[in-house]
Amino acid sequence: MELTLAPNPLHDQAQTLHINKVATLIGENGSGKSSILQSVFEQRIARRDHQDLNVVCFSSGQNESYSDKFSDYLRRERQAGRGLSLECLYFDKSWSKLMIFLATATKRNGKVRSFLNERGYVTEAEQTRDDITTVLKCAFKIDTNYVNRVKDALKREESGDVDTLRNTPYFRSLDSFVSNFHPNDYDFEQPIRKSIIEIPANRLIDVSFDYPRQPQAGEEDANDVEENTQAQYISFDPEVNFFTQAADNDYFIDKQGCKLVLKGGIELDQLSDGEYQLLFLYALIDLFDAPDTLFLFDEADSHLHYKNVEKLWTLLHNIEGYAITTTHLLDSISAKENRIEHLKVVEHGRINEDNKIKQLISRLSVLSRAKSVEFEVCGKLPSIAILDDENDWAIFVKLAERKGHDVARIASISPLKKSSSYTCDEDKLGEVKVNWVKALGSSESQIFTRKIFLICDRDEANPNWKPNGVQLGGRTYGELVSSIKWAEGYRVDTFLLAWRRREVKHYLLSFTALSHHNQINTVNNDRLAAGFHLRPNDSGDNDGIRKLSSDIGKAATHNLINNFTGAEQEKGLCMEKLQAYIDLIPPDEISEDITNMYNFIIGKL
Repeated sequence: MELTLAPNPLHDQAQTLHINKVATLIGENGSGKSSILQSVFEQRIARRDHQDLNVVCFSSGQNESYSDKFSDYLRRERQAGRGLSLECLYFDKSWSKLMIFLATATKRNGKVRSFLNERGYVTEAEQTRDDITTVLKCAFKIDTNYVNRVKDALKREESGDVDTLRNTPYFRSLDSFVSNFHPNDYDFEQPIRKSIIEIPANRLIDVSFDYPRQPQAGEEDANDVEENTQAQYISFDPEVNFFTQAADNDYFIDKQGCKLVLKGGIELDQLSDGEYQLLFLYALIDLFDAPDTLFLFDEADSHLHYKNVEKLWTLLHNIEGYAITTTHLLDSISAKENRIEHLKVVEHGRINEDNKIKQLISRLSVLSRAKSVEFEVCGKLPSIAILDDENDWAIFVKLAERKGHDVARIASISPLKKSSSYTCDEDKLGEVKVNWVKALGSSESQIFTRKIFLICDRDEANPNWKPNGVQLGGRTYGELVSSIKWAEGYRVDTFLLAWRRREVKHYLLSFTALSHHNQINTVNNDRLAAGFHLRPNDSGDNDGIRKLSSDIGKAATHNLINNFTGAEQEKGLCMEKLQAYIDLIPPDEISEDITNMYNFIIGKL
């Protein structure tokens, strides 16, 4: 899509923006990224440009300029009787509870409902899949001014006037809303003092939100005649437009005081900031995504955990509409979804495509700083164990403890994750780990580290592989380790080691523990010679178990030590399940390799 951008406060010329689904504006603070978004929003809200698009704007912080202009727009639409026909919307965090509530109430297959389901925050009706647990609690009022407007409309109708406030789609929706959720019969004869009402998600369907009809042939365009309320057609769902009007400036609903209560009495405010913001963004996509929607997201990735940053960009690159975003986060700039054509460098309010690669490299040079920060932090650690996964260290420590060793002696060792880089016999085992240590040694960071243990898996190694000096007992693989150089004054002992089995998880194979979970046949079957089968009170230290394929070894314990709670939920090793499993292993069934590794490490500390 090609978008013509009006001049903005930092750049006095119109410019063209090419959007390949998502355009991500990057630049220093004050470069004008937000000014570009604001110009698009203001042009659309004033109906001067982009009228073929419905625009939805989100800012991670409160922006008074957006808020004021949006409130003016809503007031005009309300007065003209078009309150359920909005085409341009702005939301900051104060709108989050309303939007999340509407998304779970109206979008059964949306990302909000999926998110809540996966975390056990919602219960669905069996047949209809309505959300039967979520409740919005909000302060509601109708003031004297509105009551007087309704009374005036009644008098005009008595004189034969049919084009009154009472005949607008918004009033008819409000009347239905009040009759469903206000405890007493109400006829707009007197104000309603501010009081708390409760709106269950599954009862929103009871409200008759009135759809304005679309213009018929020969009728005037309602955009040209403000008072022609009958010809205007709807752009977004009427439920969304109704609540947006009702909550603007606390017109009927006090959005700041809303509470969103999920299953079990959990309130939305109890979620983390990052989880809360991701859920809000999901709601905006659920409610507004369409081929003619343009999202304007100003630093939507702020407060998000890096894993949720990845989810955000995956989400945006799969919407039906388009998005212009701003960011200053390295995780966002380097996200795999943001290819070179998606990144737009902004300088002084201008999108600078001149010598773009050079500009991007200049802006992204800070990425190299991220690596130096890693070295600065790691260089402060007294002892480091570098493994294929940090969880491998947890498994080793728990097995060593079960074996009867004093694991307090290795508590000062910090685990880091780096690949073993060993997929075939031609590879150099541990080369990636060694190269990381080399980079640490050549960095300008102060190094307080004194011991580094490089502990390798060999998942894809030939079963007959000879370790060539890389052994559990600790003899170093001299060709690699001796190439590590340290600055003068530093002495860091580095040891390259490898498990004798395929990986550390294979040391969880125990006859007693697997039998307890009815999984012993996963290992003891005709794929493993009978002489190598696991047996009671036997450590399994034999060539068959050492050469056991990765698939078999992992399959035996995979479901016993890992979490599996939905696509959005954090998965992987569960420490509680791991501990419960290891507690079932008799010490005699734990390999002597664990003792040898433990003894080697404490001997070097």
